[in-house]
Amino acid sequence: FEIMIKPLVIIAVLLVNDVVCPPPLRQQAEQAQAQDNVQHQPATGDAQQGQGQAQNTEQQGEYDGRHPGYQFAYTKYLEEVVKILESDPKFNERLKNMKEEDIKAGNIADHIDDLPQEVFDKLHKAKFDEIERLRKQIEEQIKADGGAHNIKMPDHLDVQELEKFHKEDLRKLIQKTVADMNVMDEQRKDDFKQYEMKKQAEEDHKLAQMTPEEREKAKSEHEESLKRHNDHEKLKHPGSKDQLQEVWEESDHLEKDQYDPKTFFALHDLNGDGFWNDFELESLFQLELEKMYNETNPDDDMKERAEEMYRMREHVMKQIDVNQDRMISMQEFLNDSDNQNSNPPKQEEWEDLGQKKVYTDEELQQFEREYAQKQEQQHPQEAVQQPPQAQQQVHPAQQPIQPVNANPPPVQNAQPPVQQQQQPPQQPPQQPPQQNLPPVHHEPIQDHTKDPTYGI
Repeated sequence: FEIMIKPLVIIAVLLVNDVVCPPPLRQQAEQAQAQDNVQHQPATGDAQQGQGQAQNTEQQGEYDGRHPGYQFAYTKYLEEVVKILESDPKFNERLKNMKEEDIKAGNIADHIDDLPQEVFDKLHKAKFDEIERLRKQIEEQIKADGGAHNIKMPDHLDVQELEKFHKEDLRKLIQKTVADMNVMDEQRKDDFKQYEMKKQAEEDHKLAQMTPEEREKAKSEHEESLKRHNDHEKLKHPGSKDQLQEVWEESDHLEKDQYDPKTFFALHDLNGDGFWNDFELESLFQLELEKMYNETNPDDDMKERAEEMYRMREHVMKQIDVNQDRMISMQEFLNDSDNQNSNPPKQEEWEDLGQKKVYTDEELQQFEREYAQKQEQQHPQEAVQQPPQAQQQVHPAQQPIQPVNANPPPVQNAQPPVQQQQQPPQQPPQQPPQQNLPPVHHEPIQDHTKDPTYGI
């Protein structure tokens, strides 16, 4: 009974939080909302044009190549908490000395108790605002459902203590964010894998239905298309000093020898919040992507372009984003720049999607078997109509034979009945009927081997 009542008690507390917690400052909340709206407006200038080109044809087909930039219901709360904490030098210094796995596990939460009171005041308000959002959301859901039976408890904050923000709030927020982002990343990668396997399955299906000459020609054209796509300028490693200096020179139109990391960060912090978010970071890769993909070129797949951009973003995030909050602060960027200057990494060419497969041969075979079954279920009439057609091609002499036997010559009619009965009906004269039959043309048998996947 206690287990069943506990969630309802928490819901009740959330719904009447104006009794437990002081209401958020309306004016500040409105200002924060207005600032958030400005931050999420489309980028302007060259960066907007670059992002627009990347997204121009990505929203077509079953896999649109575009996923929200890690937008969750609690994204605004997450961003606010991150900004508050990273504004404190002591917190940033502790982050530098923590391992990646400790950060992802939320262990950094154990080191915030001695932060200044003004930092906690901001964190308290951020939590109050999030509780207010949850309260409205729960009210709307209860009205829509006619009860609280579908209410799920938020697990990105500590609902046991609603009056203040403390280390359990930060631990839960980090753990929830990491888990949700990982789910989104894996789903995106799986969607892209399914898209690539379907594209290959459809190509194999077409090849299986072609004549040997048509098949060889189609394979040759496909190889030429791949060759043209892979024939591009050498790619710079995303996030490397060379790659960023190329953006500085080609996109920002500044002198290469005057490259300054701090200025570069400010130029590409489009909303001026002191962080690079997903879209601001993705705008840095447009030059590299344009070396490989052109939306007017039929050899280039714009959905592959989108996935390539995500791979670059994930690579740079792993390299620079020390606290794993999926945003890059100016300090994190400057620290990475210093590391590259003091310990220049070995620059290797970026291995793009054209140089690797996202699925194994076994995964493709399994997908093609399932794909073939779906095709049979969606087009059952084709499978039913094919056997009679094949039967007519294998036995074309059956129809011409009948009129010959039905109207025999008069000489044969004068024969005694005994002789007519002795004549086997299964052995009609072969030569005369064959002279009236149309010739049957077919390919050599060895060229019609049965396709193991599609049964063609």
